[in-house]
Amino acid sequence: MSDRVSDSDDLSIQESPDRIRITALGVNLLYSIALTAFFACGLALALNFFLNRGPGSHGALAGMATSAILLICLKRHAYRAAIAIILWGFSLIPIVFGLPTFGFSAPGLLFVPLAIMAASWALSVRHAIAMAAAVLVACSIYSVLISNGTVVPSEPVMYVRLIMLVGCVIIALLLGLVGVRALRSEFEQVRELAASLRRQTEDLQRSQASFSSLFVSNPLPAISGDKEGRITDVNPAFLDALGYQKEALIGRPVADLGLFVYEEERRLVAKFTMRSGVVGYPVTLALYKGEKRHFLISTAAFELAEGWRFVALFLDQTDRLSAEKAQHILTVELEQRVAKRTAELSEALQNLKQTQTDLVQAEKLASLGSLVAGIAHELNTPVGNALMISSTLLDQERQFEASLVAGLSRKALNQFLFNIRDSGDILDRNLRRTADLINSFKQIAVDQTSEQRRAFDLHEIAHEVFVTLSPTLRKTKHVLRNEIPEGIVLNSFPGPLEQVLMNMVNNSLRHAFAEEDFGVMRMRAELFGNKEVRIYFGDNGKGIAKEHLPRIFDPFFTTKLGQGGSGLGLSIAYNIVTGMLGGRLDVHSELDHGTEFMIEIPLTAPGDAAPGQEQKES
Repeated sequence: MSDRVSDSDDLSIQESPDRIRITALGVNLLYSIALTAFFACGLALALNFFLNRGPGSHGALAGMATSAILLICLKRHAYRAAIAIILWGFSLIPIVFGLPTFGFSAPGLLFVPLAIMAASWALSVRHAIAMAAAVLVACSIYSVLISNGTVVPSEPVMYVRLIMLVGCVIIALLLGLVGVRALRSEFEQVRELAASLRRQTEDLQRSQASFSSLFVSNPLPAISGDKEGRITDVNPAFLDALGYQKEALIGRPVADLGLFVYEEERRLVAKFTMRSGVVGYPVTLALYKGEKRHFLISTAAFELAEGWRFVALFLDQTDRLSAEKAQHILTVELEQRVAKRTAELSEALQNLKQTQTDLVQAEKLASLGSLVAGIAHELNTPVGNALMISSTLLDQERQFEASLVAGLSRKALNQFLFNIRDSGDILDRNLRRTADLINSFKQIAVDQTSEQRRAFDLHEIAHEVFVTLSPTLRKTKHVLRNEIPEGIVLNSFPGPLEQVLMNMVNNSLRHAFAEEDFGVMRMRAELFGNKEVRIYFGDNGKGIAKEHLPRIFDPFFTTKLGQGGSGLGLSIAYNIVTGMLGGRLDVHSELDHGTEFMIEIPLTAPGDAAPGQEQKES
């Protein structure tokens, strides 16, 4: 029996809110009661049978049947039903079967009051009342029946009477042990519950003391109140921050104080406080003197012994909001200033770009002006020679006409023809020289001013640059060599490329050589793959200092400021190569070992002009 229920298990017997619990030992005692009743009734039945005393047999059979039912209930763990069967059996069996046998001197009648009392404790008051009513009715009926002689009690055998008395005493003892065990268990639980209540009370008191201490010492303004919204306590920080007196707040509802400037905010905070609380909700509060300040409110509700309470904390945000507003105004002003300054800088940048464009254009025009002056000076010689020859021819023609009048000799005719041939040859050379100069200048002028895209031979472009700069070179001791092979054809912008080459030659003439030097400048080129060409321009001058190399392509950087250098020549060249021509420009130089520029550009320059729109050379 003991293996079915652990000794530490508590079993609920009563279904009312105040449940009676019985331990595993109590269950074993119930088994003992059932077995004792079963064997006692069986022994009484056997004695009556052998001694041929019929009275008492029905009671013994009822007792055995009740004991069997009790064992079945215990087997199925129906402990409440087992207790009910035991108590109802102690109440009814002694009356129903004991009175006809023993009369009102039946020994089982002594246990009827005890069974009713135990039923009120173990089962319920309703069971006890019903049991008492059934016993009284049965006793009344049997009293009437015995009085009129309908039922005549017979005196059973003394042994049977003794067995029944002993069985009832043993069962009562076992039932008492069950009650004692149950009561001890209940008392133990009551003691544990009392100890737990004491500990909880102590913890609650400590928590309340800690809460009170934290509430009072909290640097944030705080109030506490009951479920109806009446203030029960405020901390010193609240009084200092809002200027109220404590006596004017305690016991008064928050709604009557006018603490919240906006009633909608107060209602919303009160609504959510009793649900889940409020965290950091912005509200506007009115101080005692009427000043309005902005706070963040956080609330929480909890239950104490005296009822529900709430706590509200306030964090003043007025100074922070004022600072944010001032910061916003300052930010807007700064943005306006930045926008205004940006507009001014954009205008200045636009003016600077326009000035740079004007300077570049001026540099180009100055270059063209220099070319014009050089070409004009160069044209003086062939044109002057042609003019002198033409004047000589006119004089010889007049002399020939005079000889015809006086008589023309063969010698005079031969001399005249010789002079004509010699003068024509001289005139032809000078006029061709003049035509070459004019054609080269015209092509360069057209290319540099129009910046049109066309197909051209790189060798011819270098030759035009050479011819154009030859007047300038003749004034120096320096030599420019065109080593670019023929047959490298580009579809690009010849004018800008000529400008690049001329700027590099002028840069070398201005910076690379001293007046007494005999400098050599070379232009050469080679194909790089199938789509690009590399043009090299180098000199054997004094080179560029290492610290100046990173800046030579910067606008207005020059080492001869105020000595004829504008600082735009190489910058213009770099912008043309990397922009319009779609290539790159590198430089390599060492002091006293000359300088070499490398121009890498595609054979077909990037741009909108199609091959069918190319302009041919004139």
